[in-house]
Amino acid sequence: MDLSALAQIGLIFVLCSVKFGLVGVPGAVLANWPFFKVMAVTISGGIAGVFFFTFLSERLILSYKKIKPGLIKGANQKSKPKRKFTITNKTIVWVKLRLGLIGLAFITPIIISIPLGVFLAVRYFKNRNLIWRYMILSIVFWAVALYFFYHHLYEGLRNHTI
Repeated sequence: MDLSALAQIGLIFVLCSVKFGLVGVPGAVLANWPFFKVMAVTISGGIAGVFFFTFLSERLILSYKKIKPGLIKGANQKSKPKRKFTITNKTIVWVKLRLGLIGLAFITPIIISIPLGVFLAVRYFKNRNLIWRYMILSIVFWAVALYFFYHHLYEGLRNHTI
């Protein structure tokens, strides 16, 4: 295995840990890798991203909770700012209440990125083992589904049959 092949594997691995469904899996299929190589690299990249961003999110949340009292002391104590309900806030609340952890894990690899999905899961659902379990199952499911979708799409484009 030459250096360019290792660099290609490393790049797809990193892409899968961040933008799984939009960049990582399509990149692996476009590289014309065999099925098991695509599955090994994309799933391991996605799982590595879930573990990394779980620990990073926990650290960020703990750090914010430590500095939050200092931020509030510096502000005027009498006037609390009104909460603004933006479309993003409403969407996050809807996902949390309607879909739960399973739904969040299901949409994370394909619609939202792994870092954002894991951050929201850690923020709103406290059981780390369940977060990992559902995220990993979702990554495996989407890796297989997206492989066949993109493989069929690229084969059709190569043969001009679509």
